[in-house]
Amino acid sequence: MLDMDLPAEAAMLAALEEAWTDLLPASCPATKVLDETLLEKLIADGDVVNERFMRPGNGDPEGTRVAGGRRPSRSGLVVKPESPLPKKALVPKGRVTAETIVSTATTTTPAPIEPATARGLAIQIKPHHNGEIFLSVTAVLQNPEFFKWPFTGWSIPKKAGNLPYPQLDPDPVVNITVYGATTSPLLTLFAYKLNTIYYTKKSEIRITASPLVSVVPEYSVMIIERGEAHGIDYEITIHTPDSPDYAAWVAACNQAMPSGGKEPRKYGWF
Repeated sequence: MLDMDLPAEAAMLAALEEAWTDLLPASCPATKVLDETLLEKLIADGDVVNERFMRPGNGDPEGTRVAGGRRPSRSGLVVKPESPLPKKALVPKGRVTAETIVSTATTTTPAPIEPATARGLAIQIKPHHNGEIFLSVTAVLQNPEFFKWPFTGWSIPKKAGNLPYPQLDPDPVVNITVYGATTSPLLTLFAYKLNTIYYTKKSEIRITASPLVSVVPEYSVMIIERGEAHGIDYEITIHTPDSPDYAAWVAACNQAMPSGGKEPRKYGWF
């Protein structure tokens, strides 16, 4: 039998018991007793998956599951975003414009841009009535690999005789979740094909998501991250100004876009 330091062991056990006690509902406001009512609420909010939908062969009548995940929801706790990358860390090499990069789209010559490592982009948006949302060309040039730039496809003009525009082809497949004042999403779009073009006349990167128009006000923050689920290119989360997380994400946007005299939109890499 091994010799044991009983006082040290007792002290360690007491520390573990104290740590556990500190997490009980009486001491920790984030801990609640799990009962039938709370469980039903967690399932309704999407925080817990109904067990019968986890069994193979069962359907999903509530639409809470999709390929690669379930209907997203928040815990209600405000999580501060990580610090944005400094602007200087994402400066393109030399004098490079969107036009010069677009000219390489049909050649094998790579664009003279140094890729930057970033997990995602946070950007304030202004959805237009037709569903178009303008991104930042400067942001795309700072990290072209993230957006699969330059675009090698071409749009199909709605009117005969109009010139096509460079387009990301195929359309990226994305999951979009919009949050407002509550923990439940205002809107969720799963496996949505996000049309993305470069509008050369005005040097604008435009994406189209018509379902966002009625629920996403101006200056909401869109967070774009690479998708992890099979078949999903990007995971997109949008916080409206009513969201408890909104202010923290605005603070994470450390670069301003041209405004034309209006309140400038901002963005930031993280």
